[in-house]
Amino acid sequence: MRCVLTVLFLLGGTPADADKTLPGAETYRNGAGLVARLGSLEGPALPPGRLTCAGCHGVDGGGGTEGRAPAVRWPALAAPTDDRPAYDAQALARLLAQGVTPSGRQIGAVMPRYDVPPDRLAALVAHLQALGQAETQGIGATTIAVALPDAPAERAAALAAIAAFNAEGGAYGRNVMPGAPAFLDLGMVARDLAPRLRQAEQDRLAMLLREDDALHPLPDALPAPPETLRLAATLDAAGPRLPAILARPGTRITLVGPAAASLDWALAAGQDASAAHVHAAVALALALLRDEGRQPQRSRLLDRIKDADLSGAVEVYPETP
Repeated sequence: MRCVLTVLFLLGGTPADADKTLPGAETYRNGAGLVARLGSLEGPALPPGRLTCAGCHGVDGGGGTEGRAPAVRWPALAAPTDDRPAYDAQALARLLAQGVTPSGRQIGAVMPRYDVPPDRLAALVAHLQALGQAETQGIGATTIAVALPDAPAERAAALAAIAAFNAEGGAYGRNVMPGAPAFLDLGMVARDLAPRLRQAEQDRLAMLLREDDALHPLPDALPAPPETLRLAATLDAAGPRLPAILARPGTRITLVGPAAASLDWALAAGQDASAAHVHAAVALALALLRDEGRQPQRSRLLDRIKDADLSGAVEVYPETP
């Protein structure tokens, strides 16, 4: 039944950048206003821009990009751990200048030493606080705020995917809803994932054609009957030509497209394949959000989205008619 509906359907038709304005951002990312020295404040000076905070602890402050560098977002520093008391601005200055943690432990030569002027220290702390806020901005006790795409069809697709997600329980008791500041920009998600979904469909189509010698790609022009044809195509490619394909006696076609839930929504809403791909992209991103657990982090979710394997998000619809 869905294949018939597919035919009818095709016949129809960052918050993360806000911290860049803070004076501490250039200090953190590029070492602006600081001189890095090896071993101690009397040690040899490194060239400007070498061994910056961001170079080891990550542009987002999440840590781990160099050796075992810890997270340095302010919520992480300001929380006591089993190994140390909480950091404050003075404790951070002591660490930077002397390599001594709040517990009195020496960190040795794993990190350069910096003599940080008070104004630079205040700006750096403000930047680390901003990094921490960006990680959890938009997350409330019962809601997670998102930004919607601008285009009307894409916005409708995103809202439909959100409604389905919330109907299934949302993310650990939190419903996703439009709002600001946004935890996740769904317009950005659509721009990233929708083309990748289309590419995954192209890859799946190529696999089908390799596995079945009787299947043929959609030709530029259909041969005259009575030659029998078994074709395979993506929904995007087949859409405008489906009336001619289906009207031709003896022709069967296998369609490759987005997940059934996204296609079903588009059919019901009178939307096209492009909107169905946006719906599928948003649905995938929201599923990854749920996988983040009770304490989602923005940068970690964005990494999940960037690295997502989309092959499982492709569906092959059986031959029609």
